[in-house]
Amino acid sequence: MIRIILPLAVIAALLFAPIFSETVKGSDLGARIDTLTGYDYIASTIECWKGGEYSLSGDCEPKGGLKGMAIFGAVFVSAVAAVLGVLGLLPVIGKLTSFVTTLAGVIVIAAIGYYALTQVGGEDGDNLQWGTYLAGGGGLLTVISGLAGMRGR
Repeated sequence: MIRIILPLAVIAALLFAPIFSETVKGSDLGARIDTLTGYDYIASTIECWKGGEYSLSGDCEPKGGLKGMAIFGAVFVSAVAAVLGVLGLLPVIGKLTSFVTTLAGVIVIAAIGYYALTQVGGEDGDNLQWGTYLAGGGGLLTVISGLAGMRGR
């Protein structure tokens, strides 16, 4: 059951928790802080996929270039791991789904690591928010859960 809940928690952290903040300077209001979530990066892609257009180019491309693609990849593999986790409740294919869960956790950690390292490289490198750390920690727990499932637990 935990191999279903953890990927769903990673998806929730990426889509709804703040992952980055930036200072926006305006002439009327002065400087303000704008907080971004993963949904800000992949909203157009999600809307295209809900409409039946399964593409990652054109209007359906995630914003932010490779950073948006990394976030989309983390959400996508977590969704696949959660769906396969339901099938993993059957005793015969539980270890196979545990392998997919482990792989999904590794991909989430790599995607969040790439996102964090590319954001740190800018002028405002200290603006990573708690959602980034939450998603990375969720990816680590997903790896641990998948490895435990491959051991037979």
